[in-house]
Amino acid sequence: MIHEDSFLGEVTLIVKNIERSLDFYTETLGFQFSMIRPGEAVLFSNTETPLLILKEDKQAIEVPPNTYLGLYHFALLYPDRQSLGAQLKKLLELNVRIGGADHSVSEAIYLNDPDGNGIELYRDRPRTEWQYDQDNHVYMDTKALDIEGLLLEATEWKGLPDGVKMGHIHFHVDNLDQIEHFYKDILGFSVMTYFGRQALFMAAGGYHHHFGFNTWASKDIQQPKPAVGLELFTLNIPDERSFQELKERLERHQQEIIKHSNHSFSLVDPSFNRMKIKLVESKA
Repeated sequence: MIHEDSFLGEVTLIVKNIERSLDFYTETLGFQFSMIRPGEAVLFSNTETPLLILKEDKQAIEVPPNTYLGLYHFALLYPDRQSLGAQLKKLLELNVRIGGADHSVSEAIYLNDPDGNGIELYRDRPRTEWQYDQDNHVYMDTKALDIEGLLLEATEWKGLPDGVKMGHIHFHVDNLDQIEHFYKDILGFSVMTYFGRQALFMAAGGYHHHFGFNTWASKDIQQPKPAVGLELFTLNIPDERSFQELKERLERHQQEIIKHSNHSFSLVDPSFNRMKIKLVESKA
């Protein structure tokens, strides 16, 4: 099993126009801390925690959402309902096109960035309110979002609130069985629930999901290159023994890895999603 306190780190996106993307992420979502270099920007949730890395490629192809294997959405977890309500109010004031859903374990807002990258903004309900079936799979639903309730609890919007985390990432994949084998038997994540044979949700430490996988893309092939979208996501392991055991499992299963240092390496999953695995200090 993967360490129960493992958590997602920064997500790297390829964008076509860095200035356009920065305007969106700062003015619409309220990122206040950034480190900007030529053709690249790192966006932080606070003064220390990076959430997004934007890399400009002016030649990148903008592909229609939900067309190819790859990113469905990345999801930013808000610390409470009040801050999510404030963000919802801001999006409505800006006339941003959004969707929403109540997933029983969480409340979520959906939108796209200027390159069509899917984004979920959500807040969790307490774990004591989560429900489970007879197989101990967490119950997740898709119901109408209580927009009025969120707006009633909204605090004043002052930009991205401190405490926002990378909550989960959801991918279009071509084969759920292959993905389940890789993320469960090799990486060590637990299956939290299935949505028929269309989607699979997996996590560490009993969370409702750190990863979602679905077969809803209209084409089960890789995106053309170069294309806007996900370049890399980061998985943080807060325990050296667990980090080494994970590396050994990958080697036993003959998974190709690229070593960056004694504390990080990268690899590619069966649907061509590239991940960087890092040994970090415990988030606790």
